[in-house]
Amino acid sequence: MTTEPIYADFHVHTCFSPCGSREATVRAMVERARAKGLQAVGLADHITPQPIPGCGFYDGQQLETLLEVQAAAEAVQETAGLELLVGLEADYTLAGEHCLSPEIVEVADHVVCAASHFHLPAAPEPEAPTPKGRAELMVRMARNMLNIPAVTIWAHPFDCSRMRPLGPIMAEIPEETLAELITLANAHEVAIEFNGGPGQLAEYREAMAPFFRLALEMGARFTATADAHHPNDLERLDLALAWARQLGVPDRAFLTVTEVRERQQRKRAAYLQAKGFSNPQENEL
Repeated sequence: MTTEPIYADFHVHTCFSPCGSREATVRAMVERARAKGLQAVGLADHITPQPIPGCGFYDGQQLETLLEVQAAAEAVQETAGLELLVGLEADYTLAGEHCLSPEIVEVADHVVCAASHFHLPAAPEPEAPTPKGRAELMVRMARNMLNIPAVTIWAHPFDCSRMRPLGPIMAEIPEETLAELITLANAHEVAIEFNGGPGQLAEYREAMAPFFRLALEMGARFTATADAHHPNDLERLDLALAWARQLGVPDRAFLTVTEVRERQQRKRAAYLQAKGFSNPQENEL
């Protein structure tokens, strides 16, 4: 696999995530990524500022865990053989506007944010268990998430195991509504993710094709990911890239690691200023 400098994955989980396998140590994930020839890896374990009532998944997944991941990454950085970012996957679905905090944003290299984790306990339910009701809930969550400062990447858009089949749901979302969401993503410098996890399902790829084609037409930027939870999962990155290319997405539409860093620096500075915090990294800009 070639395609430098876009052969990078910014949504990689480790054993520090509750859903990560025990084999997914930071070292193991980095070594597998290096063996595949990746230029960069962005670790993005599940982190939220506070535990979420009714959802034990996020117990113990606070700032301290992010700092532990950073320490583990520092221990392998010299021999990594690639550029290593340590960010997080935030969860708008359950934590809403409180899915990030100044303390977390201050230290994260990038923020992947999900707006479709409806399978977790305490997640919001659609007003009606119909395709239209599910579509309305997913659109509302995505719109609100895209307005959260400091988000770098929109994780697995519209994907959730509780929202399948996805085709009838996406059919209920007018093109102008999809365009509104893409406009928000572009305006707030949020890249849209091709995720090789749900991308393994033909039904998901087919249901999402109109959305991704529209995003491409509207000048969106993208990332591709394996959304790996085990070293072997990193093979799904190639699936995500192949899927994007089948839809006509050119290499220049993918964010490079330099662009991810630069975007997050801008967003961090604006976010911390808005929250009344100083930004110790702003001298690096």
